[in-house]
Amino acid sequence: MDKTAARRIKRIQKSKINTTVTLVTSILMGVLSFIERSVFNHCFIADYLGLYSFYYNVLGVLSTVELGIGSAIAFALYAPIEYEQYDQIAAIMRLYKKAYILIGTFILLGGIIVFPFLGRLITTDIPMEEVNLYFIFFLLKTVFSYYLTYKAILLNANQNQYKWTIVTNMTWAFLYIAEMAIAITSGNFLYYTIAIFIAEISRSMLLNFMGAREFPQIKKYKKTKLNPEIFHSIVRNVKGLIITRFSSMLVSTTDSILISAIVGTTFLGLYANYQMIVKGLISVSALIPQSIGASIGNAGVTEKKRDLSKSFNSLNLGSFLIYGFFTIVLINLINPVVSLFFGADRVLGLSSVLLICINFYLTNQREILLTFKGSLGLYWEDRKRPLIEGLTNLIVSIILGKYWGFNGIILGTIITQVCVNLTIEPRVIIHEGLKSTAFWYYITIIGRFMLTLGTAALCLFINSLLPFGGIIEIVVKAITTSLITILIFFIVYKNDENAVIIVRTLKIAFMDKRKLKKLEKEASEEK
Repeated sequence: MDKTAARRIKRIQKSKINTTVTLVTSILMGVLSFIERSVFNHCFIADYLGLYSFYYNVLGVLSTVELGIGSAIAFALYAPIEYEQYDQIAAIMRLYKKAYILIGTFILLGGIIVFPFLGRLITTDIPMEEVNLYFIFFLLKTVFSYYLTYKAILLNANQNQYKWTIVTNMTWAFLYIAEMAIAITSGNFLYYTIAIFIAEISRSMLLNFMGAREFPQIKKYKKTKLNPEIFHSIVRNVKGLIITRFSSMLVSTTDSILISAIVGTTFLGLYANYQMIVKGLISVSALIPQSIGASIGNAGVTEKKRDLSKSFNSLNLGSFLIYGFFTIVLINLINPVVSLFFGADRVLGLSSVLLICINFYLTNQREILLTFKGSLGLYWEDRKRPLIEGLTNLIVSIILGKYWGFNGIILGTIITQVCVNLTIEPRVIIHEGLKSTAFWYYITIIGRFMLTLGTAALCLFINSLLPFGGIIEIVVKAITTSLITILIFFIVYKNDENAVIIVRTLKIAFMDKRKLKKLEKEASEEK
């Protein structure tokens, strides 16, 4: 066993820690978030939920000024961290600090410019003086998060994302409890907004402190110049990320803005309930890409392309098994859940639900692609696709939204996913990053999509025969859907080569400590 194997074992162990912590905390936070949203729906009118969603989307647009600098910096840190080049880590972080202070200031100025036009962008019965005040708190929360949290990137770049996860989820746990108390006792949305502001500031300061402790050695390198090659790499990736972030903003944030403008803020509030459930599942199902991003970046500077291709294929299968499972569960359970916890009057039609779930599947099918793109620094190579994506989504969603309302807007996003993202993006990552062919990837994703829809249809049919209602309906449908899906996936993939690799990796990840130490010792002693 050589040094490459030793590095691989270390990456697997770090990914295990990151994944385990994220899994446990995400489940707990998902439950707590669900309870909090249920309380919110019963204590506030739908307009407040729509307003809450609108603020996040508008500030998401303003945050595109970040231009992806954080992702480019993270990629630039992988090699210096691996080879303990503390002087270059310090130089990179000085550049990052200056950039984030400038970004925070730009967002503040952008918010000031948007402020006078809020009345034209929002259709609501809430008094405008309240709307304006809430916006100020949300704006300042976003600005200070850039001023105070830039050092947190060292946690993720050093494959210690679990620390970031613990701090973030602990902060939000206290916030959710405070929000529920405020909603129940006072029903005052201003207090609710102030609580969010305080929580975000506290989280940012704590993450900054922990990030600074990750590499105390860099304190003595206060004047070291940044390597020109690293600087060139950062600038090149930022150029590619400018277009990526802009198009992502057009896709993710303008959908909500279009729904608010074309359909209405009240309907946006109904959609926000579905978004909350979908995002809760994303926080769990995105464990693989979130937890292994830094490990892939580390592998990118130490391993051969052939080994990276094998990792990509196995991770892509693992990602599908998770996203496919949750998509099938969503299609079968999301309406019963919304009806029971948020009210039968807040349930969307089956056609809308199917479109939301298909969009969920297609969006998250790209997660491994996006993780490899960021970890291997391929933003420049992928610079053309995001612009096509953003413009296509905006134009098609507006046209279809005029005819079919909410369904048309979501359908526009789905069409963009299929015709642009899942056509162009795989070729860039697989051809340019992994030096392999993307032909079999296309064949694979088509087959997996059909398998997901077929399994979902079978579960819907069987669940329609069950004579239950209320919480019993949800529990029985969840069990039935899960068992059918797991059985079908097992039959289809039990002999798949990539499934074997996944099982082997899991064995190393959860290996007995004594055996693991012996394996690590053998790896470190082998030349």
